Amino acid sequence: MTDDELDTVYGELCRALTCCGAARADLLLARFALLAMVAIDDVDRIRELLAGACRADAPRETLE
Repeated sequence: MTDDELDTVYGELCRALTCCGAARADLLLARFALLAMVAIDDVDRIRELLAGACRADAPRETLE
């Protein structure tokens, strides 16, 4: 995925969160996380991504 593609889909995620409203944003993120985990299909990689997401200073390379 290129940086432009990442920026585009991140924008789409942000718009989806805005459209569903603050009361349902957590549900959308939880559902998206589950769908992403199924798509990734690698327990160790999912754990790495989760650890990276928990670090506020994680560079993009850590999340790839």
